[in-house]
Amino acid sequence: MNGSIWDGLARANRRIVMALAWIAAFGLALIALVTFGDVVGRYFFHAPFAFTVELTQMAMAVIVFFGVGLVTHDDAHICADVVTARLSDRLRMLFGLLTNLIALGFAGVMSWQLWLYAVFLFGKGDTTQVWTVPLWPIAFAVAVGSIFIVTGLLLHVAGVFRRLSGEVPVPLPAAPEANALFSPE
Repeated sequence: MNGSIWDGLARANRRIVMALAWIAAFGLALIALVTFGDVVGRYFFHAPFAFTVELTQMAMAVIVFFGVGLVTHDDAHICADVVTARLSDRLRMLFGLLTNLIALGFAGVMSWQLWLYAVFLFGKGDTTQVWTVPLWPIAFAVAVGSIFIVTGLLLHVAGVFRRLSGEVPVPLPAAPEANALFSPE
């Protein structure tokens, strides 16, 4: 595929995962607000919210799966490169390719199973116990979020192949700033 097509796909993926991350951020703010209201209601008025636990559980599922797509796209996972930092660029790319292919296989199976589970919940019609909210919309939201974990990994695999073929130059590693926290700026 042409490099401009991959770049266009990466830009589109970035826009979508940013939108999903904003939805996740709103969900996190909602959890904080509802939990605050629940604590105030419980300790000052002896009337807590009955739905706080269920709302938190559903929102956390959306927060995790909508947020991980952005982390995957930006390759911002926590990693320890103590061993790989001493390797050549080509060997580092091959290790990156291998780990991304393993992650892609895992994420692909996970996404497929999440879609199957969402369809199962839709057919079964399960609801939450207290709030009686159907569970299938949350399950489908989680399944949608899982797609962008897969697309991020696909873009990483394609990026490694593009660098190995020489289509895209190998990026230079960032120079560590030893005193970044203590700089006068």
